[in-house]
Amino acid sequence: MRIVIVEDEIKIRNGLSRLLSAHENTEVVGKAKNGREGIELIEELRPDLVVTDIQMPEMNGLDMLDELKEKGIKCHSIILTGYAEFDYARRAVSAGADDYLLKPITVDDVERVLLTINKKIGVEAAQLDADPAIYLRTLIAGTLELSMENIQKINRVFGIHDGESMWLLYGRFPEKIVEDELGARFDDSLAMTSLDESNGLCLLYRQAVNSEEMAAMIKRRISVISSAKNSIWTLGELTDISNLTSKLDDLRKNILYAMALGDISVITKSDYEQKEFPDYPYSSEMEKEIEKILMTGDGEVFEKWCNDFTDTLKKGSYNPFSVRVAVSNISNYIMQLASRMWTRKLKPLADVDAPLKISRALLLREMLEPLKEQVRIILLRENERENIRNYTLLKAISYIREHYQEKISQEEVADYLAITPEYLSTLFHREMNINFSAFVNEFRVSHAKRLLKTTDLKIYEVAEKVGFSDTKYFNKVFKDIEGISPKEFKSMK
Repeated sequence: MRIVIVEDEIKIRNGLSRLLSAHENTEVVGKAKNGREGIELIEELRPDLVVTDIQMPEMNGLDMLDELKEKGIKCHSIILTGYAEFDYARRAVSAGADDYLLKPITVDDVERVLLTINKKIGVEAAQLDADPAIYLRTLIAGTLELSMENIQKINRVFGIHDGESMWLLYGRFPEKIVEDELGARFDDSLAMTSLDESNGLCLLYRQAVNSEEMAAMIKRRISVISSAKNSIWTLGELTDISNLTSKLDDLRKNILYAMALGDISVITKSDYEQKEFPDYPYSSEMEKEIEKILMTGDGEVFEKWCNDFTDTLKKGSYNPFSVRVAVSNISNYIMQLASRMWTRKLKPLADVDAPLKISRALLLREMLEPLKEQVRIILLRENERENIRNYTLLKAISYIREHYQEKISQEEVADYLAITPEYLSTLFHREMNINFSAFVNEFRVSHAKRLLKTTDLKIYEVAEKVGFSDTKYFNKVFKDIEGISPKEFKSMK
């Protein structure tokens, strides 16, 4: 089942996404923060289910559902509601919404509504006369009961005779799929449907050919489709329509072999079967490299690390499943570092949901994206927030960055900026919610942490390097900010 969530509160949006995604054959394909964004996503993705809040800025959930109805876009819907809106939600259900979820949302609530919607979709699919694409989608979603009667009906819709073999094709695209273009080139397929937000496409074929001939056919066709030129495909023979979901799961996993096989656009069983792919040699040295990058705060060095890692994988033809484990280990190590050194970053890091994204990634670039997001969050220092727009404050921060190793005062920086010390103080309080001296101390401590972890300098030497002339005062400031002394921090592993 493909789901779009429309909710303005990011915590609820991400939490609900994790709850829904944990269910088998259920995927959150899009998230929006208001009804207007929701309409755009739903028009593009055509999900099976929309889960929406009622009260949202720009457009509320009920107005969004009304507009979707006017546009003729059919999908099931569930309303999110609090106790204060409970009667409102019940009226919404009586007006066409399938069900409601009462905040705070529980696992049992989610299971209940998903079971209800799955049953409805299954009934609808069984009643449809002859739309192969919808039958294919409901088979993949697992919402159609595979009774003998339904299997016979599916076979009639697809034009399949008992015991007749078919080809199941799965394609992964680097760009947005242009379905009209693909449909024109693959119009001889039995059925075709988009699967997810990762640009996955599934096709069903009845062709009396071997895998090499099928692969050659796909290559010829995608070579002239702009949005498919860098796509990766896998194909497998299907002898029983009731095994379609398990066969598709296998094909999705086989996409992983693209990173081991190099420049290949269509992966067949013969490309990886009976071949040995060595496990990727993960080591603690990788963790040390990542730690050094994070401590020095150099985003360009991390980008180079990603490029070198990619080149190593291409040359080594490593087992792709061991590569995914290695990337997952690096992600976990970043979280361990953050728990010791950047505790303020733990919440935004958790919101990235890297473990889930890496576990579902089929291409190397998809695996590396959560890592890049984690590193970006850590390298975005508290004193370099993206939301600072005041030019004078930015100049003040730039001055501190250049002179933090020296003895600097609020009066000195104000004089440099040609403003009063009182106005500079106001800027820091208004824009940063911190006073000038506290900001300078946090800036110095952040650099002290890097030196403590990446050099053999003594405590008093580190204190001098970051602008503290008194080691005792440095120890006090460090402990006030980090909760532990510089010596304890240096000894942490």
